[in-house]
Amino acid sequence: MTSETEKARAFLWELQAQVARATGLEHLTQNTDWKESLLKTGRQMPEVSEEVLQRAVEFGTTPPEHWPPCGPDEPLWGYSMVHTLADRLEKFLPPDSFTRPVLGMLATGEINAVTLLAPDSQAHLVVFENELFNFANLFGKAVALAMPYEGSVDEGVAFSTDVDQVRRHLRDSPEAVHRFRDVVLAYLLHGRPSHARPYIPSQIIRTMGSILRDGMELFVLGHEYGHVMGEHVADRQAPRRMLGAGEVDVTEVAWMWEQEAVADLIGWDLCLMSMGESFGPALPHAGIELFFSACEVLERAVPLLITGGDAPRPGPSTHPPTDLRRGVVREHAKERLGEGAAPVLQLGAAIHEIVEVLWAQTAPVITDLHRQGAVPDARWTANL
Repeated sequence: MTSETEKARAFLWELQAQVARATGLEHLTQNTDWKESLLKTGRQMPEVSEEVLQRAVEFGTTPPEHWPPCGPDEPLWGYSMVHTLADRLEKFLPPDSFTRPVLGMLATGEINAVTLLAPDSQAHLVVFENELFNFANLFGKAVALAMPYEGSVDEGVAFSTDVDQVRRHLRDSPEAVHRFRDVVLAYLLHGRPSHARPYIPSQIIRTMGSILRDGMELFVLGHEYGHVMGEHVADRQAPRRMLGAGEVDVTEVAWMWEQEAVADLIGWDLCLMSMGESFGPALPHAGIELFFSACEVLERAVPLLITGGDAPRPGPSTHPPTDLRRGVVREHAKERLGEGAAPVLQLGAAIHEIVEVLWAQTAPVITDLHRQGAVPDARWTANL
């Protein structure tokens, strides 16, 4: 570990400590029995045996030797999630060709990761929104619920992404609409997707939801790895406020849009390499499309709650417009997959349309909340 990396990690831990003190969570982070918490959650899934569950929890709470140390105020579950994703991506990189950047989680108000510059150092920190993983999990499950399916775990399952069938399914069984609305409102109003009403869907829905979630999360990290692998030089630097970090000076690194596009393409490649052996190209691409749709939902929801209108989200963005990013990635998929691209792109477009259907039934609720005087959680407005 270089001294530059040590400085960057120390700065990350300082920010995390500030946030823990500001939110009253420092004792929770230090004292929570994460193993018991995970076991309790896992036991709500009857198809998972106790032996399998114990092994999975032990693996998830025992950091491998090659991982960096976990910060004193860093939740073990988040630390484990971030570095497990990193391991999955780095498996497909040439040995000794890549040095893992400093990775962490903070309340950024961006479901894209952000790159920060450590003071008195040239080392970068790649920081995830600390509620991204909860949001991706619940968002993916809600979209999976919206797709009607036939079959069983034993015989195989076929999901339908036909939008007309989805609309009929939502009319007959509106649970997906309620779950989608719950997670969006919980994140928008409280800053915590976990404030949505808890539920355990069927194994089939959980499996599809987890595949979509993995695609979202691997792409976010793969995009940041793309900046490192592309040896990108920052286009500009700007101050950024981190919710709960007090007056600590935080500098965000911004990239040129061309660099952002390159990072998206590398992120797409890494995501498909990581998931393709098990699922082929269509499902990981669907997860990436779902990530773009999730970005658009929050980009619409915040200004809708603030203004009651359909204005774009105020404030600067360090990433290009989401529809532009989606178009670039779709063109890349055509080039990479050639004749095999058509079904992949069709599934991705269908996921986008399904989210649009769910959003259309959520937006009026947010408009009503605006009329009632509701405001978004502070994480969404800290940098306006």
